[in-house]
Amino acid sequence: MKANRISVTTIARTAGLCGILIGGAALADESGFYAGVTAGRSNTSTPPNMVLSKSTDTVYGLLGGYQFNKYWGAEAFYTEGGSFTGQNLAGSVAGSGKADIWGVDAVGTLPLSDSFSLYGKLGLANVNTSISTVPASTLAGATRTAVTYGLGGQYNVTPSFGLRLGWDRYGAETSGATGVIGSKDHYNINTYTLAAVFKF
Repeated sequence: MKANRISVTTIARTAGLCGILIGGAALADESGFYAGVTAGRSNTSTPPNMVLSKSTDTVYGLLGGYQFNKYWGAEAFYTEGGSFTGQNLAGSVAGSGKADIWGVDAVGTLPLSDSFSLYGKLGLANVNTSISTVPASTLAGATRTAVTYGLGGQYNVTPSFGLRLGWDRYGAETSGATGVIGSKDHYNINTYTLAAVFKF
């Protein structure tokens, strides 16, 4: 009877140790650095006091981050915000502009299977808008730092390579569209992108 108790105790302890080791290995496998490239389309909302004749463009970007576990990660990114053309409300000034975006995000992931997951992003982005006009005017670019957020899904083709489809929104601004130097007008940029993500 004593031998049986020892045997059962030993088996239980061994099983518990194996569970800890397997769990730790799984956690280690889910964490790590990743990087990716993005390509897609941008859509620029019409800034106040302007009329746009072109609001969409092809955009490219880069991202890099760290996955802490299967639910949480953090990443830094750069993306083009796209170009746009338009004029002021009076039609006396025509201009073209483009935006460049840098930022950081917290990324929450909801795994639906071993290969597919949904994600949401929340962070801060610095959007630099540059504008040139004809004739020269008070309308100019500006830089805005604002909350950014996004949603999407990722399909893992292999454990080290995945494809991500996502939507992101950024807050931007122009300056001087009202004819007053330094006046600020906010607008939004939406991007719809496909990313190739590589896990290290």
